Amino acid sequence: MSHPTSCELRTLLFTEQPARAQVVRLQATWQRIIGGHPYPPIVQRMLGELVAASTLLSASLKFNGSLVLQLKGDGPIRLLVAECSSELGIRATAMFDPAHRFDDTASFNAMVNATGQGRFVMILDPRDRLPGQQPYQGIIGLEGDNLSQTIENYMQQSEQLQTRLWLDTDASCASGLLLQQMPGDGGILSAKPSSELSPGDLAEHWMRLVTLSDTLKPGELLAHEPATIAHRLFWQEPHQTLAVRQPVFHCTCSRDKVARMLRSLGEAEVMDTLKDQGKIEVNCDYCNTAYAFDAVDCKALFVPGSSDFQTVKQASEKSSAKEQSAEDDGFNGPDDPATPSGTLH
Repeated sequence: MSHPTSCELRTLLFTEQPARAQVVRLQATWQRIIGGHPYPPIVQRMLGELVAASTLLSASLKFNGSLVLQLKGDGPIRLLVAECSSELGIRATAMFDPAHRFDDTASFNAMVNATGQGRFVMILDPRDRLPGQQPYQGIIGLEGDNLSQTIENYMQQSEQLQTRLWLDTDASCASGLLLQQMPGDGGILSAKPSSELSPGDLAEHWMRLVTLSDTLKPGELLAHEPATIAHRLFWQEPHQTLAVRQPVFHCTCSRDKVARMLRSLGEAEVMDTLKDQGKIEVNCDYCNTAYAFDAVDCKALFVPGSSDFQTVKQASEKSSAKEQSAEDDGFNGPDDPATPSGTLH
């Protein structure tokens, strides 16, 4: 099956009922996320569904920051994470048991809820937090036979909003459709306010949208542009296209963030690792970027009052130039150092 190559998120607002629809299709962004990660097919598929869902939900963020979705599994898939910013910058990663023989036909629960201890987590993380403000975190048990049902249950419990999700993923594309009722008159753009709609009318309108969306065929979300999907499903439903946006891959890791992580471990632990390995290398689990720290780098981490790693490193290099001219202070390690990896936030 061939797919379009662009990435698009399209938002529709229905004008005669308080509801909206969002359609996303990611190809280049999705392929960048999985590039260099040898995920088993079933892990890749479940991660793609989480990526599509995070993009759909992030379209409604009312703050400058990120939405993070996590599946914390108790089966062979240990963790799935997808993060999407309010600007639709996306990154994602997966952790799983490398010794497990994955069956592509295994169920959702067998992969992440084998003993009933799996958890779904949604985090809302404002970029410009007020003093003392912490990210909002909601957690529920994994209820349902797939990710769509889990998120639908979460939205019903935490937001009291009727929400339906259709998700589809393959090695080339991650796609999804979100249908959601809106509180109050949120979706009403016509002269008829939602207060004039009886509960029966609201329920009937909602079920009509759900029934139309349920006509999606397997692979259809992957094969067609969001505009085509929106037209095919809702061409008879009065609506406005509020936005057409382009999601992109974006990882927020940086050398300064790695430096802060190493500094938090303490000088003794960092120097002991340096002696054993000759250098410290940390790989970002999201984008595979490797950050290497040699003896000078590690020394600079613990200069009193240090905050900006690059500035402190330059000062440290000048002050230790003579010390480095002969030997590197006994920190020579093996030619092929171990490479501990860490997820960078």
